Amino acid sequence: MNRYESLQEKFASCAKIQGTTMIMLDEPLLLEKMLHPELDFILMDAEHGRFDTQNVIPMLHTCRMLGMPSFVRVQDSQYHLIAKAIDMGADGVMIPRVETLEQLRTVVDAVWFGPIGRKGAGGYGQFRAGEDFQTFQKSRFVMIQIESQKGVDNLESMLNQYGDFLSAVIIGPNDLSVMLGTPMNSKSEAAQAAIQRTFDICRKHGKSCGIFCNDAADATHYRAMGANVLWTASDLQFYLRGYQETMDELRRIQ
Repeated sequence: MNRYESLQEKFASCAKIQGTTMIMLDEPLLLEKMLHPELDFILMDAEHGRFDTQNVIPMLHTCRMLGMPSFVRVQDSQYHLIAKAIDMGADGVMIPRVETLEQLRTVVDAVWFGPIGRKGAGGYGQFRAGEDFQTFQKSRFVMIQIESQKGVDNLESMLNQYGDFLSAVIIGPNDLSVMLGTPMNSKSEAAQAAIQRTFDICRKHGKSCGIFCNDAADATHYRAMGANVLWTASDLQFYLRGYQETMDELRRIQ
């Protein structure tokens, strides 16, 4: 079983899934060093990071060559941003700030060919080796982000209508905390209640759910709350932790 098939099974069964983020380091060679048996996907961040649909191409191509599932977090739920990421070789997309059925209709139209969606048939890297239109329709991933109270409140109806198209529901804890009035405090009572409610709704629908975790401590906390997708840390965080650790060790040398 390859990593794509394994990830599909994990999403479907709500098994533990581990992914990470490239946000600042636009270096395809680094991806080769990041292969790990416990890593299920790598996400390139075009919402808050340095990536766009042009400079992300070498990163996606490298992931494809390595057999590593790749995601692009697009800037918004707009057809041209989503379809272009798939065209360039992303195996899936993450959609920020999802709140409405209309947004999800746009996502479906942008990811899948007709008669499911309306995606154009062009695209340099949209097919993996050996794929055809039929296998493509069954093998792409979509994760939506819940980042507001409106998103939490509408999640049930969104899953009722579009749940079959969604691989997972992912919470953006920082944006959620801002929208709830407790900026950058995702451990506030209001934020934790909204996070738990989101996980509970997903569990009711048998849908994978997760959250961005800064570190293993966050991942442990949210795993206990019901998350199975542990989307953890970024290239910048890994770099800074290693840098700070080494500098602290050097400081202690007498």
